[in-house]
Amino acid sequence: MNPMDQLRAARPAHLDTPVNESTRAAELSHAMSQARPVRRRKIAKPVWGLGLAGAAAAVTAVAVAVTTTGGTTPTPTAVAVPPATRSTQSTQPVLRLSAKQVLLVAAESSLKAREESGAYWYVEGVSGKADQVGTAVRYTVHSTGSHRLWVARSPKGESWFVDQNLGTKPAPGEEDAWKRDGSPKKWTVDMLKPGAKGPTKVGLTVEAKAGKPFGNPINIGDKVFDLAGRNVSVAELQSLPTTAAALKKRLLKGYAGHGTESNTPQDADSWLYQVTSGLLSEMPVKPAVRAAAYQVLAGLDGVRSLGEVTDPLGRKGQGIARTEKWVTGTFERQLLVDPETGVLLTDQIVAVHGIETYAWAKPGTAVSWSSTIEASWTDKEPVKPE
Repeated sequence: MNPMDQLRAARPAHLDTPVNESTRAAELSHAMSQARPVRRRKIAKPVWGLGLAGAAAAVTAVAVAVTTTGGTTPTPTAVAVPPATRSTQSTQPVLRLSAKQVLLVAAESSLKAREESGAYWYVEGVSGKADQVGTAVRYTVHSTGSHRLWVARSPKGESWFVDQNLGTKPAPGEEDAWKRDGSPKKWTVDMLKPGAKGPTKVGLTVEAKAGKPFGNPINIGDKVFDLAGRNVSVAELQSLPTTAAALKKRLLKGYAGHGTESNTPQDADSWLYQVTSGLLSEMPVKPAVRAAAYQVLAGLDGVRSLGEVTDPLGRKGQGIARTEKWVTGTFERQLLVDPETGVLLTDQIVAVHGIETYAWAKPGTAVSWSSTIEASWTDKEPVKPE
């Protein structure tokens, strides 16, 4: 069954109730009067994943190398758990698509995308992380950074990542607490370090000042990405299956009952949600593969709709989420999707019930997030740090 047939089958019956022509005309007039920005095709690249290594904030592997903390000065929109209620400014009922509908629309949009050419797959993104700090009083700070990635299409080309730490500052609304703490420019945050007898805490120093860009080539032979626990080349990504069943089967070959970055037990649906999201967000795959990946997500249990959500860069998208339990508590991994373009805008981790180093995080607090500014094929060579 193709995405549109699946979407029609998923359509709630009440939506087929006849609507009188005056109402339909009024709705159409309102929709046509709204400004619609011109959008370039953009894809988000998730960097943070609390459950990947069983640590408080492990970083997702990007290509074969591991990126650093990402983010920009924009801050995440914390999504309430359960989702926030609709605005009181309108008396009109708000239609919320189900998670399956959102994903199937995104799949259909992905199929319409044009295949691009270029010597490098270029990804530019921002991401960040929240921590609680303070000596005199306790408050939240955000550590942010930027990341850029050039992946050579040719196996003979050199692929690079370049990251820059953009510094740490008090979260919005926490400036007064920071001043009562003496307005420090440096903090120590608690992290969880997995050990032989269980995780132990370790201090990590973060500073207000930004760092210099740094980077390295990431090639291991022709391998440039980690997909489902196995290093793959651009050619292998370009040849991935284009149907949901075949893609799911291909991805599950890497499933061994635990996470991709640790031996922490992880159920198959949670594992697929993580791996498939990474494929959608950062990897140079064909439009039909992206469509198949969205269909894989649509078939997973436990995925719910959040309705319209604003990401850290101010972009609006449809949110979907899945609850997961890790060593640091219970969290939702939320994906913000633009169904009209088939683009995954942002991947963020939102607290449901934090423990250990995230005991401070109230339900609905975004503790880590990653968004992408641009992702496309280009002929421009990597800009290497000096």
